[in-house]
Amino acid sequence: MGGLEGVDPTSPLLSGLRDSIRQVSARSRDGAMLCRVVDGRLVLEGAVLDRSSASDERWLQLLLERLIALEVGAVTVREGASPGELLTLARLLAQSHPPVGVMRTPSFGAAVIDGATIEPAHADSDAHANAHAHDDESPRELMRTWSVLVTRVVPPRDLDGDDRAGAMGAGVVLSRLAAARSDEAASAVVDAVQDVLDDAQRRGDASLVDGIARAVLAQVQAVGESGGRVALEGAVRLLMRAPLIELLARQFPLSPDRPLLVQLFARAGDAGVSTLVQQLLTTDDANARRAYFDGIVATDVGSVKLMDALRDSRWYVVRNAAALLGEMGVEHADETLIPLLHHVDERIRIAASRALIRLRTVKAIQALHLMIDDPNAEVRRLSAAAFGLAGTATGAVVRPPAAKISAALEREMDEDVALEMLAALGRLGSADAVQRLLRIALPIIPDMSGDVAATRDPWVRIAALEALVRARGAQMHPVIDILMTDLDDDVAAAAAALKDILPATTHR
Repeated sequence: MGGLEGVDPTSPLLSGLRDSIRQVSARSRDGAMLCRVVDGRLVLEGAVLDRSSASDERWLQLLLERLIALEVGAVTVREGASPGELLTLARLLAQSHPPVGVMRTPSFGAAVIDGATIEPAHADSDAHANAHAHDDESPRELMRTWSVLVTRVVPPRDLDGDDRAGAMGAGVVLSRLAAARSDEAASAVVDAVQDVLDDAQRRGDASLVDGIARAVLAQVQAVGESGGRVALEGAVRLLMRAPLIELLARQFPLSPDRPLLVQLFARAGDAGVSTLVQQLLTTDDANARRAYFDGIVATDVGSVKLMDALRDSRWYVVRNAAALLGEMGVEHADETLIPLLHHVDERIRIAASRALIRLRTVKAIQALHLMIDDPNAEVRRLSAAAFGLAGTATGAVVRPPAAKISAALEREMDEDVALEMLAALGRLGSADAVQRLLRIALPIIPDMSGDVAATRDPWVRIAALEALVRARGAQMHPVIDILMTDLDDDVAAAAAALKDILPATTHR
């Protein structure tokens, strides 16, 4: 942030940006955040704010204006988003016009905006990824990292000639199927459906198979248990043939209704999900990779194949498999993931750390505690976050002593990791942790000569104060009173702000 050409690292605007990212990063530790634009109105965490109601809050009005200008439909920030990812989001929102091409993140790492690459801090990008937007469709995603997703409002797209021809052929048959009001009548149409599918299979027409599959599945939902259900189930079984599942898997990233297709892959069991996994592990397109990733997570099966993939010689295969196991919550995968924390490739160590912190098993959290001195900053940040989880999400985990993370904090040179460590001390809330935070937050006492041997950055002291409030709530009123008169204006302002909101934050 201070290394851009022509940017003054002492600029108050740059300081404000740092503070904003730190605040959003702190908020993301408590859970996911969702912001949407619906009919020109801002829906923030479920609260609807139109342009008039947001006028009193300048930043809300500005946010709504930026989202509309960039044609953004939704912004999702997942729990534990890294400051680097939030900086990438800020740079997207700072643009003055909608991105020409899709803003994508190869291997969920570096973001590409109009040909310019932005590397989030600690991102494990894939230099060989060949992400691209299809010329015949509007990009749905303006940004995607591990924990941040920005999607745009996509207008309906007219079908081209080939699409219309295929849709007409399948549409005639499916219209007959939809019109059948009994199992007998519907069964008579299933043979025609099979003929269309056989023809599409011979020609390798994945788009046509996708259209038939979505129509059949939608009709299954529409009829419920009424007449025609038995025949429709027969059509579904036809779609689960291996060659058709293969075609559907190839078409999956381009399908306009992937959640509907997920039902079919889930019903196909291990065979269907294995096909998606194979596509994920072999494709070099970043957008397709993410579509497969989300589809596999939604099916909630296929963990056996993913466990095998952890032993693959290709780093990106291992990375993808580890990420999937974490997202799917396959708790017994912790024993296989833990050894990857010591892998020579830092990209694999990062993926394993992220997966384990998603699983939050006793073994996973304890293993992450041991990574606090890893050479990679993102692994250390995730390790620090695991200290903050001890005794909460995992229940049976014995609270680790604060001394280990306090000692690591003394050595830490990365600001993002240091902030995570301070937050972890606040979550631990032990007497040792509180004493350590107090020494950081309170002013340094001069020695006998009146000199101060060392100074602390305001952001470190503010983060320590916020951690103290999380740890002890209203008990910190005396500390806040002292810091409201601090010589550092930023610290004094932060203390005053905390004093105003403390009654609402006394619970842990």
